[in-house]
Amino acid sequence: MNIELQLCGLVMLVVFLVFIEREKKLNVKNRALFLAAFITCIICLIFDVVSIICIHEAVYNGFSPLITRIVCKAYIILLVTQGYCSFLYSCLDIAIRHSFRLVRMLTLGVYIAGEVLIVVLPIDYHMDGRLVYSYGPAAMCAYIMAAFFISVILVFTVKNKRNMPHRRVIALFTWQGLWLIAAMIQFFFKDVLLVSFASAFGMIVLYSQLENPNEHIDRMTGLFTQNALSLYLNDRYKYSDPFAFYTARIKYLVPSTELDIRKNAVMRSAAGFLELGKEPIFRIGDDMFCIIYDSSERAYQKLLEIKARADGVTDIPVEAKFIYFPDSSLLSGPDEVYNFIHHYDDSSEDVIVCTGDLVQQMRYRSEVYNLIENALRDDRVVVHYQPIYNISTGSFTSAEALVRIVKEDGTLIPPGDFIPVAEDNGQIIQLGIRVFEKVCKLLASGEPQRLGIEYIETNISVAQFDHENPAGFVQNNIEAYKINPCNINLEITETADNELQHLLLLNMEKLIKMGVSFSLDDFGTGRSNLDYFVNMPADNIKFDLTFTQGYFKNDKIKHVMKGMVSIVHDMDMKIVAEGVETKAQYDAMVKLGVDYIQGYYFSKPIPAEEFIAFLKDSNL
Repeated sequence: MNIELQLCGLVMLVVFLVFIEREKKLNVKNRALFLAAFITCIICLIFDVVSIICIHEAVYNGFSPLITRIVCKAYIILLVTQGYCSFLYSCLDIAIRHSFRLVRMLTLGVYIAGEVLIVVLPIDYHMDGRLVYSYGPAAMCAYIMAAFFISVILVFTVKNKRNMPHRRVIALFTWQGLWLIAAMIQFFFKDVLLVSFASAFGMIVLYSQLENPNEHIDRMTGLFTQNALSLYLNDRYKYSDPFAFYTARIKYLVPSTELDIRKNAVMRSAAGFLELGKEPIFRIGDDMFCIIYDSSERAYQKLLEIKARADGVTDIPVEAKFIYFPDSSLLSGPDEVYNFIHHYDDSSEDVIVCTGDLVQQMRYRSEVYNLIENALRDDRVVVHYQPIYNISTGSFTSAEALVRIVKEDGTLIPPGDFIPVAEDNGQIIQLGIRVFEKVCKLLASGEPQRLGIEYIETNISVAQFDHENPAGFVQNNIEAYKINPCNINLEITETADNELQHLLLLNMEKLIKMGVSFSLDDFGTGRSNLDYFVNMPADNIKFDLTFTQGYFKNDKIKHVMKGMVSIVHDMDMKIVAEGVETKAQYDAMVKLGVDYIQGYYFSKPIPAEEFIAFLKDSNL
């Protein structure tokens, strides 16, 4: 009998099924549909073999023709069912779209109608040596249905390939291509029964390319990987399946060189999580894990258990931090889950609970981040200049450059809306670079200098100084725009650790030799501390707006500022009072003895064109 290829395919699938059942499983819709198609393929192969045996016995040994026809119909019914299961599996990536639901319902209707026709239509069979096949209206209907599902799968794969992983597209084309090639060979060589074997081989291809769980297992711990978490989260969010989960960072405070200790510590953490229950556990970082539960109550209970275990570790210093997500619906999908973890992972709190307010804050910060990125890309970062009045000369001899962002509709975004976010995520460096370049471009025109401006102040970050080429960023721009270094004053604000402070001093020394001057910004806010005040070779000290305004509201601040004026002048430095808004405040600062006045009393920060016009009106 001509059943060798079918038996070969059947043995392959059964062996693979045993391995599949023994492996660690990630319960996602994708896998469930694959298993349905896989098992249907096995049953279809069994009935293919049984139908050939029945035909052989009916032709040569008088076996019941009725039972033979029933078995033949069962085989082709299963063949169509396999095609339908394959369709559902293939189109899983677009299965929840509204436009696809109608197609799915129509396809289900075609499948049911086809199966009914196969049941009611007649079927017959033929066997002559190794040549064996079923024929008749029922068989023709089955072949049409199989061709229909293969065609639909190919069409949908081509149409939606941009919405599918490239690897999945290739695997689906290979799978369906094997079916088509086998069907064509069998059509021309009827004694070569390849279709069932090709179907089995195609399932093996799918398994190896798309469904192999070993690709989602962390080799060290045996837990699921971060890629597996993305797949799992995507599946549960796609089908609106609510859940709760938490992440745990169990950080063992041992030197990075102690690799064996760190490995054993990670393995200890993994073992502890495995003892909590059967829920899926993911290792998503060197020392971070994620565990997903169906109920928030169980999730929180297990979080407390693992926290108690971590707190009880005494042989190795350990730091445990948790982010608890009681309601998955607060977040829109895997991307927001990872964004939330990224935003709050560095929190000083042991346990962060994901709430609606925190999610809104994260979304706002993400929106601002994208807004800044787009503004940098589209050159919508602009500089406004706030004139600084020199009391000794009675004119405006300097200005501070302040960053602004213009929306696509032309309106300005208030600096308070984006600067704190930029400072936290590091974008302030790129903004500072862009501002400095625009300041250099304005100075290169020579217009501010002709109108009495001696220098323009711009903020600089320690991170903008390059380790290998000290002061390279500033020096390169000064040389590129051919401006006098004396026209540049850099404002330093942040406190650096000893290593960065040493680097900063090296850069400052080189720039000072070039002619660049420095100001210590935000004095009085805590951002510029006493250590900086003593050690930084700055020319100016800038009293922050809150410090200046405090002079008129708090007697202690008034006494401090009086003393600071004397100290600063004794150190041969100048003082800029920021935030001066009224004539009375101006008179008080002049009486106090400051050297420069900056604030709305004279002008708000204004665009370059208005700044030049202001200087023409005020200094000429």
